[in-house]
Amino acid sequence: MRKYFIFGLIFIAVTTLFVYIENNSYTQFHLLGVDIDLPNAVWVALFLTLFFIFSIIFLSFVNLKSTFFQKNVKKDIQTLIKNIKNRILYIDQFKDPKVIKEFNGLIKNINGLEITPEKVENFEFLEDLKKLKNGEVIEISKYKLKPENPWFILNVKNRMKKEPSYAREVLKKFKNEELKKEAFYIYALNAPVYEILKYPYDITFEIVKSHINKEDFEKLLPKAKLTPREEIEIAKALYGTKDPDSELELIKPLKWGWAYLAIKYSHFELAKEIVEENNLKFFEYYLNLEKKDDVDEYIDSQIC
Repeated sequence: MRKYFIFGLIFIAVTTLFVYIENNSYTQFHLLGVDIDLPNAVWVALFLTLFFIFSIIFLSFVNLKSTFFQKNVKKDIQTLIKNIKNRILYIDQFKDPKVIKEFNGLIKNINGLEITPEKVENFEFLEDLKKLKNGEVIEISKYKLKPENPWFILNVKNRMKKEPSYAREVLKKFKNEELKKEAFYIYALNAPVYEILKYPYDITFEIVKSHINKEDFEKLLPKAKLTPREEIEIAKALYGTKDPDSELELIKPLKWGWAYLAIKYSHFELAKEIVEENNLKFFEYYLNLEKKDDVDEYIDSQIC
C-alpha cells in the first residue's frame, strides 16, 4: 500500500506537469449552479486526486477483508487440528470452522487411527474406497494409480476373487510380486499341472487336493509344502482311487502320507521302514501297539 501511495502521487504530479506544459489554457465547468474556471492542469490534478483517494479507500477495504480472512483461516486451521486430535483420542468435542468447512466432513470420518470411508462433499472418492474394502471392483483407471498402489492392488485382488479366470491375465500382465503370487494360488486350482510347475511358488494343500485325480498329479508332490496333517489328508483323498501299489508309488514324496497308506493297506513292514527312515515317531508309537485300532481313529485322537 505504501508503494502504491508513493507511485500514485508521483503519477499525479508528472501527469499534471505534462498537461501544464502542453496546454496551459483554462476550462470552465458548471457544477451545482456555480461556474468554475480553472487551468486544465488543475482539473487533471483534481480528477486524478479524487480517483486516487477512492482507489486507496477501495484497496484499504480489500486489504482489511483479506486480513480478516487470513485471521479466520488461521483460527480454522487450529480448530481443524483440534478436531482431528479429538477424533483420534475419541473425545466427544467437535467445533465447526468459519471458513474451511470442506475438511470438517472428512474429519468426522476419523475414528481413532482409522478412517471410515463414508461419502463426503469434495471427497467423493471415499465411496469407491468403501466399495473396495467391501470386496467390490471399481473403475480404478480414473484415479491414475500406479500398479504398486495398495488400492490398485486391492482392486485387482477383488476382481480375481469374483473372476478366478482373471488370475491368469494377472500372472502374465503384472510385475507386482504380491499380485502375481496371489494370482498363482487362484489360477493353480484349475490350471494344468505343467502350467503350475512353470511358476516358482510353493504348492499348497489346496492345489494338490484339487488335482488329485488329474493327469501328472504326482509331479506336484515334490514341490508341495505340506504339514504332516495335510500330507495325511492327501493320502486319505487318494486312498481307494487306484490300486494299492499305484497309490503307494504316487504318494512316496509325502513321507507322512506314504506311511499312512502303508498302514491303511496293512503293509506294516513297509510302514515300519518308512517310519524308521524318516523318524516319524507319531506312527512309530502306533506300529508298536499290540492291538491296532483303525489308523484314522488313532490319528483323530492325536495331534501330529
